[in-house]
Amino acid sequence: MKAKFNWGTGILIGIIVFVVISITMTVIFMTQDVSLVSDNYYEKSLSYQDEIDKQSRTNSLDEEVTINFNGQIINILFPVEYLNGNLSGEIYFYRPSDSKLDFKMPLDLNEEGNQMILVKNFEKGFWRVKLNWTMDGDGYYNERAINVE
Repeated sequence: MKAKFNWGTGILIGIIVFVVISITMTVIFMTQDVSLVSDNYYEKSLSYQDEIDKQSRTNSLDEEVTINFNGQIINILFPVEYLNGNLSGEIYFYRPSDSKLDFKMPLDLNEEGNQMILVKNFEKGFWRVKLNWTMDGDGYYNERAINVE
């Protein structure tokens, strides 16, 4: 005797498949890390106007500070005339997907206004290189997105 496949059986199978998929997706989503990108997110949002002011000052400079990336080396290049002023700053390496990988290093230019950083020890993936510097008492900001492979 053959078993018949009717509408009731199809609806029951559809409901069971739906429930299994829903439970599986719930378990997958509950195990994902949803931490904030930054621990002090609120404080950083309050200082956002300072970042805007720094960017507008940077855009009004006569010569541009460049952040180049060739796949192996990040090259930060300041125009030589900026080296005569009181210049200091830091480079912030920001990993949007994992804040535990973020780190800072001081701006340490050679006599040509150049700083090279090897990326061989960086985790592969998307990074933002954020350059904050002060020159003659004014703050400046430059940023570049890179993809380390």
